Amino acid sequence: MENEKTFKFEVFDMLQHMFLEEKYSNSIMRFIIKLKGKINVDRFKNTIQSTIDIFPLISSNYYESFFYSKWKFQKHSIEEFINIIEGKEGEEDDIIMEEFFKNLDYDNGPQMRFVIVQYPDHDSLVILINHMLCDATAFKEYLYMFCDIYTNPEHVNSYSPMGDRSLIPLFHSFTLKERFDILTYKEEPPQKNLTLDFKGDSDRPFLEKRTLTQEDFNKLKAYSKAKQVSLNDLFFTAMMRTLYKVFNQTVNILCDINLRKYIMNKETNDFTNILTTINCDIGEELGDTFEETLNKVTQCLKKEKDNIYCMKGLYLTEVVKKLVPYRICKYLLSRGCSPSPFEITNLGIIDKSKVHFGNVEVSSVLLTGSTKYIPSFELSICTFDKILSFCVNFYGTPSDQKIISDILDSFIKELTSVF
Repeated sequence: MENEKTFKFEVFDMLQHMFLEEKYSNSIMRFIIKLKGKINVDRFKNTIQSTIDIFPLISSNYYESFFYSKWKFQKHSIEEFINIIEGKEGEEDDIIMEEFFKNLDYDNGPQMRFVIVQYPDHDSLVILINHMLCDATAFKEYLYMFCDIYTNPEHVNSYSPMGDRSLIPLFHSFTLKERFDILTYKEEPPQKNLTLDFKGDSDRPFLEKRTLTQEDFNKLKAYSKAKQVSLNDLFFTAMMRTLYKVFNQTVNILCDINLRKYIMNKETNDFTNILTTINCDIGEELGDTFEETLNKVTQCLKKEKDNIYCMKGLYLTEVVKKLVPYRICKYLLSRGCSPSPFEITNLGIIDKSKVHFGNVEVSSVLLTGSTKYIPSFELSICTFDKILSFCVNFYGTPSDQKIISDILDSFIKELTSVF
């Protein structure tokens, strides 16, 4: 009998699983890729198999007991990973969105799905992955790898099999004193935050999206350069001013932070989650102008990003996970976590030069974060070919969708007021 292949269940796997169980989010990241030509289905299937060999978690199921948890490799057929649909004229976007919101079978796997929507002259792709496996940075790296192996099958041997997915390499980048300081850092008690008047509907997922053109992107880049701030600073400023109009007071907004910058060699090739959140709290005064708010946001985010103590929760969980049984660690984690009402996650730039399938180029790409339940509002941002996309995935009623639509309209108006 072939030996069972198992893999460690890491801190972020547990955290995302808890988000799923507690219905904070559905913990699935989703790609939509529209192509200018046709996919070779046989080559596509072979590429899926090649990436399973490199990243076997996509073909694994998770197992929990009182004392431990782990991933167990499950040999799924390639047909379980891929769904091919014949498109109907004039219904492409509707078909894509129907597939976009279909969930994965978390318990039985596989943990990833590819959907090819076929038309006579082009195809579109929908790709879903369980967020327990990796974050958006790693998901993009997986996509680049997939495209490279599809285009150049001989490159498969240049990719190393999945290695250490834990947070240990991250914390080994710090001295013993720094690690002690992180663990003993006294955090300020969280301020009670305001929430939007959502009703929620767990059977009605929807996507609200706004885009800005290449010309708009160039204008924002020029403004940010002139003010010596980041685009992210502009996004947070626009949302801060938008939500102030709703509540007539400032709110706290969580910001996702990629922690790979702390790893000794500055990068990791392993598919995992290496991120945390910081809190953008500018105080009670908003500022009269966009620029005044921008100054407050920039100072706040810079201070928080430079503070290594934002990793305390992750490090503490990593330590506790080694000391107590899995179920107890998971219980303690759930007691210390609660959904944030407002969050912005910048999923970054998707490299156009790395996203193509042989000679078939891509016309558009959209990457979004998890779909949230009440009371959470998360804005995800991605950039492809200098096109900025701002998305909110949510389970809610038509009235909830109207609230989110109005917020995004106001957000865009604030953001483009700098032009």
